[in-house]
Amino acid sequence: IRTSSYDEISQTINDALKLGADNNYGYDYLADFEERFQIKARNPVSTGWTVIDKITHGGLGSGELGVVIAPTGVGKSMALVHLGAEAIKAGLTVVHYTLELADTVVATRYDSSMTGIPINEIYNYKNKVHEFVQGVEGKLIVKEYPTKSATTAMIKNHLDRLTRRGMSPDMVIVDYGDLLRPVKSQREKRIELESIYEELRGIAQI
Repeated sequence: IRTSSYDEISQTINDALKLGADNNYGYDYLADFEERFQIKARNPVSTGWTVIDKITHGGLGSGELGVVIAPTGVGKSMALVHLGAEAIKAGLTVVHYTLELADTVVATRYDSSMTGIPINEIYNYKNKVHEFVQGVEGKLIVKEYPTKSATTAMIKNHLDRLTRRGMSPDMVIVDYGDLLRPVKSQREKRIELESIYEELRGIAQI
């Protein structure tokens, strides 16, 4: 207790509790034959890009994890904002975690993405932006964490608090996963990233 962080202690306790709670031994290939022929609704959210929607069969579906990968400075954060904006315009609730930019900066990028007004001109159209966002059916929560301060456990706890307030998210965006602090430190960066994205995949399944 004295040498470990709160997140590590919480993770250890949760893992111990789960050992005796999981009675699912897996999918039985023969006994569960009918299950794999049942039609399951993905309810995909369009990415707003026709080509990507075609590849992903309509966009990201319920419980699916999407990862945007590109070199530094080519627009990963703006791509994530675009994905969130498309979901908001579809009437969905988006929770956007920013680990690098200020929450107001991210919100301004959403203003630009949803209205089509260039980001460098957005301050000249305050009234127009305000009028537009009043008619948006979806909801957006932008939560800012300092770089390398947040863990997947903190994100899950925040989502739990939002759900208890009656705000159940349809899409969760993390910008970006590499800046999350792992619950347990690893010697190799590669193993840390694998652990982080595996934990994010678990959150997506909830």
